[in-house]
Amino acid sequence: MEWQRIVELHDRESGRFGTGYLLAPGLVLTARHVVDGTLSMHARLLEPDADGLPGRIGRRQPTKVAWSGGADLDIALLVPGDSSVAFLPGASPGIVARLAERGAVRVDALGFPRAMDTPAHADTLHVEAVVSPWTGVRGASLLLDVKTARPDGADEWKGMSGSAVFAGDRIVGVVEAVPARLAEGTLRATRAGLLFNDDDARAILAASSVRRSEQVVDAAYVDALPRSGSWGGVREEYTRAVVTNLCRIDHVGFAVGGAADGRMPALAAFTAQRFGPWPPYLTR
Repeated sequence: MEWQRIVELHDRESGRFGTGYLLAPGLVLTARHVVDGTLSMHARLLEPDADGLPGRIGRRQPTKVAWSGGADLDIALLVPGDSSVAFLPGASPGIVARLAERGAVRVDALGFPRAMDTPAHADTLHVEAVVSPWTGVRGASLLLDVKTARPDGADEWKGMSGSAVFAGDRIVGVVEAVPARLAEGTLRATRAGLLFNDDDARAILAASSVRRSEQVVDAAYVDALPRSGSWGGVREEYTRAVVTNLCRIDHVGFAVGGAADGRMPALAAFTAQRFGPWPPYLTR
């Protein structure tokens, strides 16, 4: 998931709002009920600050509905109101996948629920959840058991609708509703792969180079990737670079240069370089 592709959707006339996700430079994925009956839905993207991190939200861009599902498929595709412009030029096409029908899979989503609103602006909520593909196997929906911070009550979830649900780096669903008869902290999402069952939707996706992965996603696939929102490999890469530059270390973390006995823990070697031999017995 890329925060640069999270879309805030808002219709000023009706007051309706929700979330979308950029599948391609000029294509937004969202829930059908977010845009049903709207005439002036606008999209806004988060913009980076001076450090490249999420900053202010950008300008409003008019949209139009390119395709929407039927009564049993709560998905829609939006394109720019002006076909000569793109929501985010240069964005690479997203990849949609199906969940393997075995075992629980960790998923996450990022959206703009009402619970995160402040007097000054709307804000994002990142949720991590677990999905069992065996729950609701006859329907079009996935049930998300949210494990992180959650709004208090169904009304406070409003605005999260339309958020793309990710399993690792693959889009597997679109948040549609809070189930009325299940415990708080449960969300329902439409299976994103169902887009490819419709000829018109499939043609729109193909025109934007959005494809469906041939590989189904299971827990092993997701667990092999860094967690969304974590340092992941960046932290390890940075740490290795710093330590390697300060004192040469071998593959098990012992110094092979600059140490008194030629083989001592890397931290001790760093201390010796900066502050002299430590502990004192190394000088004897």
